[in-house]
Amino acid sequence: MSKVVKTEAIVFKKTSLLNKDLRITLLTKEWGKINVFAKGAKKITSRRLPHLETANLINAFISKKEIYFYLQETELISGFIKIKKEPKKMSYLYFIFFVLEKILPENEKEPKIYQLTKSFLVDLSQKDFFNKETMTDYLNQFLKILGYIKKKIDFEELCLQIEEIINQKLPFFLTS
Repeated sequence: MSKVVKTEAIVFKKTSLLNKDLRITLLTKEWGKINVFAKGAKKITSRRLPHLETANLINAFISKKEIYFYLQETELISGFIKIKKEPKKMSYLYFIFFVLEKILPENEKEPKIYQLTKSFLVDLSQKDFFNKETMTDYLNQFLKILGYIKKKIDFEELCLQIEEIINQKLPFFLTS
């Protein structure tokens, strides 16, 4: 693919590279979870940088050269500001994103996971009463879609299941 493709994407995380470059982990409609290189994105004049914050919903214009993806341009769809203003909501967000980033395979199209992640962000942003039980429901749905569980389980069992899948202890993001 030498042409530029426009896709809707959710920003999972960004990592600084040498010079003014970034590596961005995106969840896209077309390719699932991918890592893209954003050349020059840390320059003070870059129009892309504000769009590349965790949990932003963007239109990403991506090109592929050999096995690598490159981010050309971005358009912000939603920054989910209401989430980012509340520490408790941020802890739910980081917990879910940590889990998804670890368990999702790269370059595997996962349309149901993409839609569910988008729904999670909308619910977390709009609902005043988003709690651990709601987050547990979302985690159950994610793991069920990916084939890791067959029936709904409680939060503690989910955490044990996730730790077994990723082969590491979960960080403690939740305050209650």
